[in-house]
Amino acid sequence: MKRIISVLLIICLLACVAAGCAKKEETAAKPAESAKPAESAKPAESAKPESSAPSGTPAEPEKPATITLTDNAGRTVELPYPVETAVVANRYNSELIRACGAIDKIIAVDTNTAQDRIYWGMFDPDNVIGKSQRELNYEKIAELAPQVVILPANGAVEEAEQKLEPFGIKVFVISGYDTLDFKNQCENIGKMFNVEESAQKFYNYFNDIEEYIAKQLQGKPQRRVYLESTTDYSTIAPGNAMYGMSEVSGIYNIFSENIETVKTSEVDPEEVIVREPDCIVKLITPAQALSGTGLYEPPEKQQFIDTVEAIKARPGWDGTPAVKNNEIYIMTQFSHGGASKLVGAAYIAKWVYPDLLPDLDPDEVFRAWMEDFQGFRNIEGHFYSASELGA
Repeated sequence: MKRIISVLLIICLLACVAAGCAKKEETAAKPAESAKPAESAKPAESAKPESSAPSGTPAEPEKPATITLTDNAGRTVELPYPVETAVVANRYNSELIRACGAIDKIIAVDTNTAQDRIYWGMFDPDNVIGKSQRELNYEKIAELAPQVVILPANGAVEEAEQKLEPFGIKVFVISGYDTLDFKNQCENIGKMFNVEESAQKFYNYFNDIEEYIAKQLQGKPQRRVYLESTTDYSTIAPGNAMYGMSEVSGIYNIFSENIETVKTSEVDPEEVIVREPDCIVKLITPAQALSGTGLYEPPEKQQFIDTVEAIKARPGWDGTPAVKNNEIYIMTQFSHGGASKLVGAAYIAKWVYPDLLPDLDPDEVFRAWMEDFQGFRNIEGHFYSASELGA
């Protein structure tokens, strides 16, 4: 019996040894697990570019959060992009912004602008940022919390920058009256408010007019013109906000040189006589308008007539070529400033050089400015010659 048990044990032992050998051979035949490619060699999921665009369609680049522009004062300013809220001082600035298609981004203006309830009815005169670009209400601006305050170069730019910096409000200079910087101003408005297409359309229209005037008058003798602002005997000379208008119109401004001893804010009437103007161009504004400003509704026609007669009655002026030939022209403070005063330049050029500019129709230019770029009904009664007035 013991012998039988011993035999069985030997048989079981041999079976176990045989099974172990077979398992070892099977393991040796398989590749080692360590030889498999590591999982880390696969591209990580987080490295895949995230895009909502369909497969095969390139994703649109993200717009920058800010944009850096050089303003009318030569300052380099980083602005939020696009600007969604701004406040503006100076009516010419608001007009340019409206012409470029971004007036909906303006949340408040100054009193000088808001006073015209017809033209600027969307702005509350009791919710203004101050009287003018030089008299700002910083507490109100901080309360309104715009992203940007837009001022002309003759405004309180440095003061505004200091006062508003703690509130994170940017100050940017646009001078809507600066005829010679018209292109840069349109481009800046287009870029900062993301309305470049409409701003370019506006610029192209008036640039074509400016180029036509320059081409037609090139090499032609210049006529002598005396320009007078709304204040009697206050003329327009280099450095004045309106001087660029006289340059674009192609005239010879009699106070463009030799003015070292001239007080341009109140010229000596005798000095005008000595300089013999061929034409006189005078600005007027309604009596109810704030000083130095204009209104959509023009003055009564009688005010134009009275202005011409007063000029003719100035002692000694009846001997000037302008009065002798009845070449006296009147335009309003409101009307002449359109499109950085290019509207005014078009009228002056046509009045002074009618035969040299056959294709220039300043009445159509003013209509386009009012209806196409301001969205208002064209209004007559802002421009007159002495002959049209019968004066």
